[in-house]
Amino acid sequence: MISSRSLARFLRNHRGLGVSNSTATSSTSRRLVSAWVNLARADTDTPLSSNHKIDVEKQFTDDQVQKLLSELTGMEMQDKVFKPRRTAIQQRAHYALMTDERLEETMDRMKGEARRFLQPVPLKEPRSEKYEVLTRDEEIASFDHSRFIFTDITFDATDQDRTVVVREVDGTLRTANPEEHDRMNRVYYEKAHRPVNPPGLFSDPWLQNALDRDEHEFVMDWACWYYEPDDPAFVKLSRTVFDRTVEAGRFDALYSTRHFGTLAFYLALNGGIPPLLNWFGGRGKLPEAARLVKLQKALHPNWRVAVSKEDSDRKVVEDFLRQNERLRKKLPLLSNYLSTGQTVADQKSSETGLATDQGANGGRSTVTSTTIGSSTGPLGSLAREYKVHVKSEDKQSQSENPRRRGGYRSKYPKKTDNKKDE
Repeated sequence: MISSRSLARFLRNHRGLGVSNSTATSSTSRRLVSAWVNLARADTDTPLSSNHKIDVEKQFTDDQVQKLLSELTGMEMQDKVFKPRRTAIQQRAHYALMTDERLEETMDRMKGEARRFLQPVPLKEPRSEKYEVLTRDEEIASFDHSRFIFTDITFDATDQDRTVVVREVDGTLRTANPEEHDRMNRVYYEKAHRPVNPPGLFSDPWLQNALDRDEHEFVMDWACWYYEPDDPAFVKLSRTVFDRTVEAGRFDALYSTRHFGTLAFYLALNGGIPPLLNWFGGRGKLPEAARLVKLQKALHPNWRVAVSKEDSDRKVVEDFLRQNERLRKKLPLLSNYLSTGQTVADQKSSETGLATDQGANGGRSTVTSTTIGSSTGPLGSLAREYKVHVKSEDKQSQSENPRRRGGYRSKYPKKTDNKKDE
């Protein structure tokens, strides 16, 4: 049996117990099955459908992959990166009078800050949820109805290597799982907007309500602040948000944010890029569509369908469609853009212009004393709620009191000179 004094000494001398073991277990199982692989969404032709060994973290940190993800993210500085946000401290807008040269320097500096803000969130495999049994003391079984958690809170212990052990009701002493370990960190080392228990926003129905309002970025930003990148709950929440984003087709909510690169990597890893590829085609983003194809082929290399460096963006996309004819039905916007060059905005503007012309030519109506009081007149549906009275003026009164225009007129008649010039 371990006493309280020996247990405290044990926590100090065995710092990182359970954390390092779980990490080693995770790195071993990472090569077999990755938590970021969604077999239900994976394409049938990708090697993920079989027992394919893959190191997701190594692929994510590859230089070529990071370059493609950075180019795919986009940079909408005014509408997304530097848009007004809800903060605890209110800040005033700053206006400055600059020369053209100074303005270019400022814009270059802002682009550098935007690239830093748009760096993808680290993608890591979750820690193993297995725990290690340290001892079983049956003599103290059923001593209490609750579990006891012992935490190393010495000043030099970090959140990653802090030792946390749990005494079960049956007397078993074991290491803490990731949820218990992180919860104890939040208990003893409190941070703003990071409560002890997970907020309700990370679960339904509040999660779905937030996604319906296009608050994907807010949910993911809070999740990055609340969880660690290797927390199993964070990986599960990220996959849920990404899957629902694809199902609803709301890529605008995450485009030009630090989470869009992770979303693109998740889709390319599982061979599910057609929805995002179609979204790029509908907005005329052909270079981004070509980079997405290159990303998937970089994650799943195949010499038969390799991309040449000399190929243009259009050729890369057309070759992908030719190699995957079964996916052409899922890419109507991309196919339409390649054939006609029209985007979704162009189609909407043409339809709006056609409807306006038809309304101006075919539906022309005149306002009369009869139509002004009906629903077809200028009042529309208001004519049913209010009574309209048309007042007709008497012609005789109009002749007696003619409407005068211009300046002042004398009430005396103008005298005419009947004398003729001699």
